[in-house]
Amino acid sequence: MTHRGGRILVGALAVAAAACASPPRPTASSLRIAAHEPAIIEGRVVDAGGHPAAGIAVRGIPRGADIPWASPVVTGCDGRFWLAVPAPAAYGFLLAWKTTAVITPRPDDPALVAVAVEPGARVAGVVLVFDDAAWRLATAAAPPDTPACP
Repeated sequence: MTHRGGRILVGALAVAAAACASPPRPTASSLRIAAHEPAIIEGRVVDAGGHPAAGIAVRGIPRGADIPWASPVVTGCDGRFWLAVPAPAAYGFLLAWKTTAVITPRPDDPALVAVAVEPGARVAGVVLVFDDAAWRLATAAAPPDTPACP
């Protein structure tokens, strides 16, 4: 465990988060939920300074048992994403850059966000913060800048 700048980070958590973020096997309940019309979650990913973060994989993490997992999407140059998810359900989010995800204890961490959706619903305006500083601390291969488009 490392303490830097008032944040507690667990380096192994970054690796574990990427390795453990895989969908469970389908159950009868998850198949029933998957049969409903998906919901759409729209938003954008920004860095700690509020600038768009491009190239970030956004995965909706179901907050409950028997909710099917949706495929992740990647943010565009403007940091925007459009994620189709099974519903009804609630979701937190896992953000990954260069296949590594970092979960922090910060109150604005995307894993702590909760967005509830109903079948066919559209939820817009979700803003997720990509903590590039925490990502750099947890990753030896960190690039010099936050992901962005030219």
